[in-house]
Amino acid sequence: MKKVSFDKKILYIGDKKVVFEDEIYQVRIDDDKIYVLLDIKPKEKLTYDDCYNVFCYSGDGQKIWQIGVRPKGSPTVYTMINFDDKYLYANDFMGRRYYVDKNTGEIQGMMIAK
Repeated sequence: MKKVSFDKKILYIGDKKVVFEDEIYQVRIDDDKIYVLLDIKPKEKLTYDDCYNVFCYSGDGQKIWQIGVRPKGSPTVYTMINFDDKYLYANDFMGRRYYVDKNTGEIQGMMIAK
């Protein structure tokens, strides 16, 4: 995989730049996929992209997906991402942890933190 780094709103994948509207908070790399979590600052009104602020890119800088719509609950900003062999995990501001298919970005399940 090409060298991956980021600075504020720009993700660098080799010599390719991916520019976001908001600053990048977290980048995780797994095999040939790059997962990006944007840092959404408090606003009066959140947009769709604010509430679905997790993205996946290929090693050559192509957008693969933006995280899918939650099956239940009101949308809010995601605050952390992590992964294991099977899933990407995305936690939101309300303390909910979503299990996300790493290939499609679709939500597979949810757990509420206690």
